[in-house]
Amino acid sequence: MFFKIVSIVGSMTFVSRILGYARDLLIARVIGAGLISDAFFVAFKLPNLFRRLFAEGSMNSAFIPIVSGVFTRSGRIKANEFFSKVFSGLLVFLFLLLIVFEIFMPLIINLIAPGFSKNPDKFLMTINFSRLAFPFVLFICLTSLAGSYLNTLGKFAAMALTPIILNLTLISVLIIFFNFTSEKIFVSKILSFSISMAGLIQIIWLIFNLKKNNVKLEINIKEIFQFSNINSDIKKLLLLLLPAIIGNGAYQINLLIDMILASTLPDGSISYLYYSDRINQLPLGVFGIAISTALLPLLSEQIKRNKKQESKKSISNAIKFSFIFSVPSATGIFLLSNEIVSFLFERGAFDSLDSVLTSKSLVALSVGLPAFILIKILVVPFFANEDTKTPIYVSLVSMLLNLILNLILIQKFLHVGLAIATSVSAWVNAFILFYILENKKIVSFDRSILIVILKVFVCSLLMGLFIDFFMQINKLVILENFFSEKKNLLLLIVIFSASIAYIFMIYLSNIKEIKSIKWRKKID
Repeated sequence: MFFKIVSIVGSMTFVSRILGYARDLLIARVIGAGLISDAFFVAFKLPNLFRRLFAEGSMNSAFIPIVSGVFTRSGRIKANEFFSKVFSGLLVFLFLLLIVFEIFMPLIINLIAPGFSKNPDKFLMTINFSRLAFPFVLFICLTSLAGSYLNTLGKFAAMALTPIILNLTLISVLIIFFNFTSEKIFVSKILSFSISMAGLIQIIWLIFNLKKNNVKLEINIKEIFQFSNINSDIKKLLLLLLPAIIGNGAYQINLLIDMILASTLPDGSISYLYYSDRINQLPLGVFGIAISTALLPLLSEQIKRNKKQESKKSISNAIKFSFIFSVPSATGIFLLSNEIVSFLFERGAFDSLDSVLTSKSLVALSVGLPAFILIKILVVPFFANEDTKTPIYVSLVSMLLNLILNLILIQKFLHVGLAIATSVSAWVNAFILFYILENKKIVSFDRSILIVILKVFVCSLLMGLFIDFFMQINKLVILENFFSEKKNLLLLIVIFSASIAYIFMIYLSNIKEIKSIKWRKKID
């Protein structure tokens, strides 16, 4: 069942990431990397930060263990009632939050992009874009809650499809205004507004799926303000949610810190970090989010039923799969960063210098990719055990380290230094989480995990040597003009060949978790 869920969520996320690339390709083609794109990406980053904090972990981490308990104790009807109460309360809170942010948007932008205040046009532009895009927060947080409840019911596809809706909406707008390259500000305004419209479509889609699965959503605003009626489950959810956001969102908060500091750097720095993060997010989204999304309901159920050995095995398998997927991905991105960025974005307003500067930050982020995925998995056992304090303490240590490294490295390495700091702090975060889990006997770093890690690193190293050898041979043998024209085809051939080689090597390495997957067995 676990692998089936990973396959569903992973495949949907993969489609979303491909569409996300198409979206970013069009953004790079129409807007490029500079003053206007920096303003748009800050406006996009603000609501997108809430999406990643809520939709990609925190809402699941806080809500699923509680609603699973309600479901187990009292049945489906009571679980539906609990979901409706939480939905109503979240709706009121988010609406008030939206009003506050819209009113105080100049202050918010001054906090998250302080460097923009030196350029009045850039600052005002960012405020306007952000006000158009921020209503997305209201819709996406409600969407995340609805998706979490559907996940509890074993329905994962509907929520996994929501990022596809966002990307298709933005792509449609960019295609319509594809030739408006001289009207970048106008296109950016339309694009910012379309982000909010995509959020509205997403929540409508989730409400449709709730009805389809016989979930009766009843919104009762009056009951929200009757604080004496707040039951213990609601209180427990509130106590879990904020720590879950911080504990599960360390990577995103670190990226926000990067953006704040990058706003003080030359025009384009925020864009370089955005584009490199988007590439790094492909394996992170497909593998990290898919595995953690599948693990939480399974682990919550095992813990509620006191199946300690099964829960340990589930965590161990998730860690092994994270290394199997993340290490080769990081190796390939590290070695082919410049070629990948050039292939994906270098056209239109995005020139060769933009490619070089983006690829440098991508190299730094790729080093931290396995850690980013590990964190997504290692916080799950804490939340399944309703322990949110530990991840938040670890995240605070990680964020402090990231800030210190940022201030040191930004002086010499500019935006690349920010990416290096993010990767280093992520590894520290992952190691501390793992150490605590092992110390609490929740997971054990047994011989089987070590063997898998060693095999994965050997296979990834051989794959890396294959990539380097293949690229060097082609650069020497093929004529320069031919190579220039065919380099994109060459890149695709190298990636495909390296992937096949890695899969073949990892299969021959006799990892039992891979061998045990019943590819043709139908799982109910």
